[in-house]
Amino acid sequence: MLEELEPLTPVHFFALGANCHHYSGRKELHLPKKYLLPDLSDLTGDQTFAEVALGWSKKGITATIRVSRSSIEPFFPDFTAGDSVEFFIDTRDVKTSGSNTRFCHHFYFLPLPVQTNGESVQAGEATRFRTDDSHDLCDGSLFYVACERERKRYTLQLFIPAEVLHGYDPSQFDRIGFTYRVNRYDDNPQHFSASSEDFSIEQHPSAWASLKLTKE
Repeated sequence: MLEELEPLTPVHFFALGANCHHYSGRKELHLPKKYLLPDLSDLTGDQTFAEVALGWSKKGITATIRVSRSSIEPFFPDFTAGDSVEFFIDTRDVKTSGSNTRFCHHFYFLPLPVQTNGESVQAGEATRFRTDDSHDLCDGSLFYVACERERKRYTLQLFIPAEVLHGYDPSQFDRIGFTYRVNRYDDNPQHFSASSEDFSIEQHPSAWASLKLTKE
Protein backbone atom coordinates (compact mmCIF):
# COMPACT_ATOMS: atom_id res chain seq x y z
CA MET A 1 0.00 0.00 0.00
CA LEU A 2 2.65 2.54 1.10
CA GLU A 3 4.96 1.65 -1.77
CA GLU A 4 2.26 2.83 -4.20
CA LEU A 5 2.33 6.38 -2.83
CA GLU A 6 4.21 9.02 -4.77
CA PRO A 7 7.29 10.16 -2.77
CA LEU A 8 7.22 13.69 -1.37
CA THR A 9 9.92 15.99 -2.73
CA PRO A 10 10.50 19.78 -2.48
CA VAL A 11 8.43 20.36 -5.61
CA HIS A 12 5.32 19.34 -3.65
CA PHE A 13 5.70 22.27 -1.27
CA PHE A 14 6.52 25.29 -3.41
CA ALA A 15 6.28 26.36 -7.03
CA LEU A 16 9.54 26.58 -8.91
CA GLY A 17 10.00 29.55 -11.19
CA ALA A 18 12.59 31.53 -13.14
CA ASN A 19 12.81 34.28 -15.72
CA CYS A 20 13.17 33.57 -19.43
CA HIS A 21 14.56 36.66 -21.16
CA HIS A 22 13.53 37.96 -24.56
CA TYR A 23 16.02 37.19 -27.33
CA SER A 24 15.94 38.90 -30.72
CA GLY A 25 19.27 37.63 -32.08
CA ARG A 26 20.04 35.01 -34.67
CA LYS A 27 19.13 31.42 -33.86
CA GLU A 28 22.64 30.24 -34.80
CA LEU A 29 24.33 32.35 -32.10
CA HIS A 30 24.98 31.05 -28.60
CA LEU A 31 22.92 32.74 -25.89
CA PRO A 32 24.82 34.99 -23.43
CA LYS A 33 25.17 34.10 -19.75
CA LYS A 34 22.14 36.14 -18.65
CA TYR A 35 19.92 33.54 -20.36
CA LEU A 36 21.20 30.67 -18.22
CA LEU A 37 18.54 28.85 -16.22
CA PRO A 38 19.35 28.29 -12.53
CA ASP A 39 21.02 25.07 -11.43
CA LEU A 40 18.41 23.18 -9.37
CA SER A 41 20.49 20.05 -8.78
CA ASP A 42 20.25 20.56 -4.99
CA LEU A 43 16.51 19.87 -5.35
CA THR A 44 16.69 17.06 -7.90
CA GLY A 45 19.75 15.33 -6.40
CA ASP A 46 21.52 15.25 -9.78
CA GLN A 47 25.16 15.66 -10.63
CA THR A 48 25.54 18.88 -12.65
CA PHE A 49 27.22 18.36 -16.02
CA ALA A 50 25.20 20.67 -18.30
CA GLU A 51 24.27 24.35 -18.59
CA VAL A 52 20.98 25.26 -20.24
CA ALA A 53 20.24 28.77 -21.54
CA LEU A 54 16.81 29.72 -22.88
CA GLY A 55 15.45 32.79 -24.68
CA TRP A 56 12.08 33.60 -26.21
CA SER A 57 10.62 35.74 -28.98
CA LYS A 58 7.32 35.77 -30.84
CA LYS A 59 9.04 33.60 -33.46
CA GLY A 60 9.84 30.83 -31.00
CA ILE A 61 12.29 29.62 -28.36
CA THR A 62 16.08 29.58 -28.68
CA ALA A 63 18.32 27.41 -26.49
CA THR A 64 22.01 26.81 -25.92
CA ILE A 65 23.01 23.66 -24.02
CA ARG A 66 26.63 23.08 -23.01
CA VAL A 67 27.34 19.51 -21.92
CA SER A 68 30.57 18.40 -20.25
CA ARG A 69 31.21 15.15 -22.07
CA SER A 70 34.14 13.94 -24.16
CA SER A 71 32.22 11.33 -26.16
CA ILE A 72 28.76 11.34 -27.79
CA GLU A 73 26.60 8.23 -28.20
CA PRO A 74 23.02 9.00 -29.31
CA PHE A 75 20.29 6.42 -29.90
CA PHE A 76 16.90 6.34 -31.61
CA PRO A 77 14.05 5.52 -31.07
CA ASP A 78 15.11 5.03 -27.42
CA PHE A 79 16.70 8.47 -27.22
CA THR A 80 16.76 8.43 -23.39
CA ALA A 81 19.30 5.58 -23.47
CA GLY A 82 21.99 7.75 -25.05
CA ASP A 83 23.14 11.35 -25.28
CA SER A 84 20.13 13.58 -25.87
CA VAL A 85 18.23 16.62 -24.60
CA GLU A 86 14.51 16.63 -23.82
CA PHE A 87 12.41 19.77 -23.39
CA PHE A 88 8.94 19.73 -21.84
CA ILE A 89 6.91 22.86 -22.57
CA ASP A 90 3.38 23.89 -21.60
CA THR A 91 2.51 27.06 -23.54
CA ARG A 92 -0.24 27.94 -21.04
CA ASP A 93 1.49 26.73 -17.85
CA VAL A 94 -1.60 24.88 -16.61
CA LYS A 95 -0.69 23.56 -13.16
CA THR A 96 -4.14 22.17 -12.32
CA SER A 97 -4.15 19.40 -14.92
CA GLY A 98 -3.19 15.88 -13.88
CA SER A 99 -2.10 14.99 -17.40
CA ASN A 100 -0.88 16.60 -20.60
CA THR A 101 -3.24 19.06 -22.26
CA ARG A 102 -3.11 20.11 -25.91
CA PHE A 103 -0.76 22.92 -24.85
CA CYS A 104 1.89 20.46 -23.63
CA HIS A 105 4.88 19.36 -25.68
CA HIS A 106 7.68 16.84 -25.22
CA PHE A 107 10.54 17.47 -27.66
CA TYR A 108 13.79 15.53 -28.05
CA PHE A 109 17.09 16.57 -29.63
CA LEU A 110 20.13 14.47 -30.47
CA PRO A 111 23.63 15.99 -30.62
CA LEU A 112 24.33 13.89 -33.72
CA PRO A 113 21.83 12.52 -36.27
CA VAL A 114 20.95 8.84 -36.13
CA GLN A 115 20.10 6.81 -39.22
CA THR A 116 16.93 4.76 -38.85
CA ASN A 117 14.83 3.09 -41.57
CA GLY A 118 16.80 4.97 -44.19
CA GLU A 119 16.13 8.37 -42.60
CA SER A 120 18.29 10.73 -40.56
CA VAL A 121 16.73 11.68 -37.20
CA GLN A 122 18.01 14.47 -34.93
CA ALA A 123 14.89 16.04 -33.41
CA GLY A 124 11.19 15.43 -32.98
CA GLU A 125 8.17 15.40 -30.70
CA ALA A 126 7.14 12.52 -28.45
CA THR A 127 4.24 14.04 -26.48
CA ARG A 128 1.83 11.49 -25.02
CA PHE A 129 -1.75 12.44 -24.17
CA ARG A 130 -4.14 10.66 -21.84
CA THR A 131 -7.29 12.20 -23.32
CA ASP A 132 -8.67 13.41 -26.63
CA ASP A 133 -7.31 16.85 -25.71
CA SER A 134 -4.31 16.58 -28.02
CA HIS A 135 -2.49 18.12 -30.96
CA ASP A 136 -0.75 16.54 -33.94
CA LEU A 137 2.93 15.76 -33.34
CA CYS A 138 5.19 18.11 -35.27
CA ASP A 139 7.61 17.40 -38.10
CA GLY A 140 11.15 17.10 -36.70
CA SER A 141 12.61 18.87 -39.72
CA LEU A 142 11.06 22.16 -38.51
CA PHE A 143 13.59 22.46 -35.67
CA TYR A 144 17.00 24.08 -35.96
CA VAL A 145 19.67 21.84 -34.40
CA ALA A 146 23.43 22.43 -34.53
CA CYS A 147 26.18 20.79 -32.49
CA GLU A 148 29.71 22.02 -31.87
CA ARG A 149 32.15 19.46 -30.45
CA GLU A 150 35.20 20.21 -28.35
CA ARG A 151 37.60 17.87 -26.60
CA LYS A 152 35.74 17.75 -23.28
CA ARG A 153 32.30 19.08 -24.10
CA TYR A 154 29.72 19.69 -26.79
CA THR A 155 27.37 22.63 -27.32
CA LEU A 156 23.90 22.08 -28.74
CA GLN A 157 22.19 25.07 -30.33
CA LEU A 158 18.41 24.80 -30.79
CA PHE A 159 15.53 26.80 -32.16
CA ILE A 160 11.92 25.72 -31.60
CA PRO A 161 9.68 27.69 -33.99
CA ALA A 162 6.36 29.08 -32.79
CA GLU A 163 4.52 27.00 -35.40
CA VAL A 164 5.28 23.77 -33.49
CA LEU A 165 4.25 25.26 -30.11
CA HIS A 166 0.50 24.79 -29.92
CA GLY A 167 -1.07 27.73 -28.08
CA TYR A 168 2.15 29.76 -27.93
CA ASP A 169 1.21 33.45 -27.76
CA PRO A 170 3.57 35.57 -25.63
CA SER A 171 1.45 38.68 -26.24
CA GLN A 172 -1.43 37.07 -24.33
CA PHE A 173 0.32 34.57 -22.02
CA ASP A 174 3.56 35.75 -20.42
CA ARG A 175 4.41 32.42 -18.78
CA ILE A 176 5.21 28.89 -19.91
CA GLY A 177 5.60 25.63 -18.03
CA PHE A 178 9.04 24.16 -18.60
CA THR A 179 11.44 21.46 -17.53
CA TYR A 180 14.23 19.53 -19.18
CA ARG A 181 16.15 16.27 -19.01
CA VAL A 182 19.69 16.06 -20.36
CA ASN A 183 20.58 12.42 -20.93
CA ARG A 184 23.98 10.81 -21.29
CA TYR A 185 24.99 7.35 -22.39
CA ASP A 186 25.77 4.93 -19.57
CA ASP A 187 25.26 7.52 -16.80
CA ASN A 188 22.52 9.40 -14.94
CA PRO A 189 20.65 12.35 -16.48
CA GLN A 190 20.37 15.95 -15.29
CA HIS A 191 16.93 17.50 -14.64
CA PHE A 192 15.54 20.97 -14.03
CA SER A 193 12.46 21.19 -11.81
CA ALA A 194 11.77 17.53 -10.99
CA SER A 195 13.61 14.23 -11.24
CA SER A 196 12.26 11.38 -13.35
CA GLU A 197 13.15 9.09 -10.45
CA ASP A 198 10.31 10.74 -8.51
CA PHE A 199 7.86 11.60 -11.33
CA SER A 200 6.85 10.51 -14.79
CA ILE A 201 7.74 14.04 -15.84
CA GLU A 202 6.55 13.31 -19.39
CA GLN A 203 2.97 13.21 -18.11
CA HIS A 204 3.00 15.53 -15.09
CA PRO A 205 3.07 19.17 -16.28
CA SER A 206 2.17 20.25 -12.74
CA ALA A 207 5.77 19.36 -11.78
CA TRP A 208 7.28 21.60 -14.46
CA ALA A 209 8.67 24.99 -13.45
CA SER A 210 7.01 28.27 -14.43
CA LEU A 211 9.13 30.52 -16.67
CA LYS A 212 8.10 34.17 -16.85
CA LEU A 213 8.67 35.58 -20.35
CA THR A 214 10.36 38.85 -19.53
CA LYS A 215 11.17 41.67 -21.93
CA GLU A 216 13.42 44.51 -20.75
